[in-house]
Amino acid sequence: MAERHLAKELKRRMAAHGLSQKGLAQRAGLNDTAVRDILAGRSRHPRHDTIQKLADALDCGVAELVDDRAGPIARAGANGDGYVLIARYDPTTDAGRETLSTEGRHFADTAFRADWLGELTRTPANQLAMVTMKGDSMAPTVTEGDQLLVDLTQWSPGTDGIYVIRQGDHILVKRLTADPMRQQIVMSTDNPAYASLAPLAPSEVDLLGRVIWIGRRV
Repeated sequence: MAERHLAKELKRRMAAHGLSQKGLAQRAGLNDTAVRDILAGRSRHPRHDTIQKLADALDCGVAELVDDRAGPIARAGANGDGYVLIARYDPTTDAGRETLSTEGRHFADTAFRADWLGELTRTPANQLAMVTMKGDSMAPTVTEGDQLLVDLTQWSPGTDGIYVIRQGDHILVKRLTADPMRQQIVMSTDNPAYASLAPLAPSEVDLLGRVIWIGRRV
């Protein structure tokens, strides 16, 4: 479903911008063949950084390309006095990304200033979630009780960073590095007291999204 929506939305926005396939590739700084395969639906799981370049070229957010449920973006400078509510993720009741982006959920929402959020990310508010850090495996980068803002559109580790991972009724926060040559994901902790983890295949990792902001008490 996401792949079909991506190709459809790319074509719609290309037409609006008067761009050909080659023109889009040039504007995005991508290989023409890569763009052609995405438009034809032959590229099963495009890297997030590739989609980000396409979104930048078309002046839109990643979620607007990949998810037909995408909501409004909190753009910088717009409605500066307003606030945007971000849902809090509860692993005991939420089955995955789909639940998090369902309209009408108001479980312990967290309010952010719309202008501040718009400067931080172009991802729609209904594709963001708040998670509370448990444990010290990511200390000192992320500590117990830290509030994490997670981008749910970044569920494929195309960009190295800190990700939230679902494991049954629990969530893990780990640093992920993609190894495309070996088709593996290297999962690690920032706390040297923890043992190193064995690489995993992408299919073995249930990613919820990438951490884009950390809030904590001083």
